[in-house]
Amino acid sequence: MPEHLVAGSATAQDLVPRPVVPARPAPAEEEWRPLPTVVNGHAARHGERPALSFVSYSRDPDGMWQTLTYAEVDLRARGLAAALEARFPRGGRVAVLCPQGLDYGVAFLACLYAGMIAVPLFPPEDPRRTSQLAAVLADADPVCLLTVGPHSAACPDLVGGPVPVWAVEEADPRLASDWSGYRGAPAEPAYLQYTSGSTGRPTGAVITHQNLVASTRQVMDGCGLSDSTPIASWLPQFHDMGLSIGVLAPMLAGTHVALMSPLAFIQRPVRWLRLLDAHRAHFSGGPNFAYDLCVRKVPDPSRLDLSRVRVLTNGAEPVRVGTLRRFTDAFAASGLSPDAVKPSYGLAEATVLVACNRVGQRWTELDLDSQALTTGQVRVVAGHEPATPTTTVVGCGRPVGQDVRVADPETGVEQAPGFVGELWLRGPNVAAGYWRDPQRSSQLFDRTLKTAQGSESGWLRTGDLGFLHDGEVFVLGRTKDVIIIHGANHVAADIEDTVRQAIPEAVPGAVAAFAVPGDDAEGDRLIVVVELVSGPQSAQDIDLRRRVQTAVAEHHGVRPHDVRAARRGSLPRTTSGKLRRKECRDHYLTDENSRAAQTKSREPQ
Repeated sequence: MPEHLVAGSATAQDLVPRPVVPARPAPAEEEWRPLPTVVNGHAARHGERPALSFVSYSRDPDGMWQTLTYAEVDLRARGLAAALEARFPRGGRVAVLCPQGLDYGVAFLACLYAGMIAVPLFPPEDPRRTSQLAAVLADADPVCLLTVGPHSAACPDLVGGPVPVWAVEEADPRLASDWSGYRGAPAEPAYLQYTSGSTGRPTGAVITHQNLVASTRQVMDGCGLSDSTPIASWLPQFHDMGLSIGVLAPMLAGTHVALMSPLAFIQRPVRWLRLLDAHRAHFSGGPNFAYDLCVRKVPDPSRLDLSRVRVLTNGAEPVRVGTLRRFTDAFAASGLSPDAVKPSYGLAEATVLVACNRVGQRWTELDLDSQALTTGQVRVVAGHEPATPTTTVVGCGRPVGQDVRVADPETGVEQAPGFVGELWLRGPNVAAGYWRDPQRSSQLFDRTLKTAQGSESGWLRTGDLGFLHDGEVFVLGRTKDVIIIHGANHVAADIEDTVRQAIPEAVPGAVAAFAVPGDDAEGDRLIVVVELVSGPQSAQDIDLRRRVQTAVAEHHGVRPHDVRAARRGSLPRTTSGKLRRKECRDHYLTDENSRAAQTKSREPQ
C-alpha cells in the first residue's frame, strides 16, 4: 500500500503530490454542518462514548464485541481521509468493498471527510454476484477500492484497469492531523446508492450532502432518535436501509449502534433479538421476511426482554398484515410493545425514508373492496358488509419532512382523493438524479405535477402504485416490472435473458418472469413461464424446471418458485411484440385458482 497510508511501506513513486482544494466556507445565512463535521464534533465533546460496535459469531457462539468510541472513529476516519486527499482529486469515486463491521463505517465516513464520492458496495465473497459487482464498478469508475486484507487479492479482478486497492485496517491513524478539515457543500455528491438485485445496467442514485443530512434527520424525527437511543442492525451496510440504520443515523444522532452480519441473523434469527435485548435498543429494522423468520425460529420469546424497543421498521419489501400480527403476538411475551413494529416506505432515490409510523403509533389496516380496487378506486369496506370480497392493506404512516402526492402515471395529473395512482414526492431528501444517466434522470426526477391550482415542478416519480388515506401512505406495488423478493429488486427482463441463455430449447424471446403473492410467511414468489419449440410436453424430457431454477439462482441469487412450460405463441404480447407480463401473471393466477378448485372438488365430502 502507498506510504502515505501505511508508514514505511512504499516507494517515492507513490508520493506524487496532489493539490488539495481548500474547504468551502459554510453559507453565512445558515449553519451548514455536513456529517463529518457533526461526527468530528461528537468526538470533541464526548469522544469516550461508544459509537460503533460489531458482534462477531465466527469464534464465539454467544458473540464477541468489538467497539470504537467516537474519538476512535473520528481518528481513523481522519487518518484514512488524509491519505485519500493526498493521493486522489476531490470528487473521485471510492468504492467501499468491506464486509459488514467497523471498517465499513470508518471507510464510508473517510470518503465523506476527504470530499470523495463514496460508492457503498459489498466484498467479492459470492461468485454469483461478481458480474453485478464488476458492472457497478465499471459504471462508477472509482479511483480507489477500499476493502480489508483478506479481500484485497480478489478486488483487482473486478475492475478493468490498475485501480489501487487499500486495506482499511492498515490505515495509519497518525495521519489524522494531516486531514484538511474539508467541509462538503450541500449540493456536492456524497455517495452513489446503487439499486439492488439487477444484473443489467447499474443505476446509481446521486445522494448529495444535503440529501444525506436531510434524510437522516427525517429518520431521526420519524423514529424518535437522539444521542440516548441505542440502535441495533444486521442489515447490509451497502443497502440504503442498512446504511441509514447502521451508519448515518447513529453517527448524526451521536448514539451507539451495535451491528451484526446478515449471515449471523439468517443462521440464527434469535441473535438479532438477543442483541436488541443486550443493547437495550430503541431502534432497529428489517424486511418483512425477517419478522416471519423470527416467529418460526425463536421458540421461547419469554426468555427475551424487548420492552425497551420502541421502533422496529418493516420495509424494503411488501409489508404483510399477517406478519405484523404474528410477530407482535409472538413477542408480547418478551415485553414487546404492540405498536413497536412499524411499516415504513422508502426508496434509494429519496435517499431512504419517505413515510413511517411514529413512536407510539400502531399501524393502520384497511379492508378495501377488491373489485373496486381493480379499477383503481379505494373504497373502504365497513364491518356490516360481510358479503363484499375485500383486500386488506397496511398503511406505511405519514410522510416525514416531505410532500407525497398521487398522480396518474400516464398524464402526471394529480389524482382525486379515493383513487390509486403513482406516488410522487418532493423534499430535500430527493436525490440529484442518476449517475451519468441524464436521459433516465429526466424521466423520473424534476417532473411537473399538474394540480387543480396549476403546475408544480420538482417532483420525483417513484414508480410505486398507492394512495393516500387520512394522510397516510399506502403502497400497493410497482408500476413497472420490478420483482421484489426478500427486499432485493430483480428486473424481469434480466431474469428472462438468463433463462433464454440457459434454455436453447425455448422459443426466441418467449420467456416471462413475474411475481405472484405467496403466503405471509414467505412473501412474493418468482414465477417463470417458457414457450418451448417442441411444446410443453417436452418440459420433463429436457429437465426444464431444474435447469431454470439453477440458472436463475446462480445469476440472480433467487430461486423460482414455479417454472411452467407453454406452447409457442401462447404468451400475451403487445401489437409491437412485447410481452404483457401483467397478463401472463393474471393467466397464471387464473390457472392456479382453477387447479385448486378442481382439487377441492375431488376431495371427499
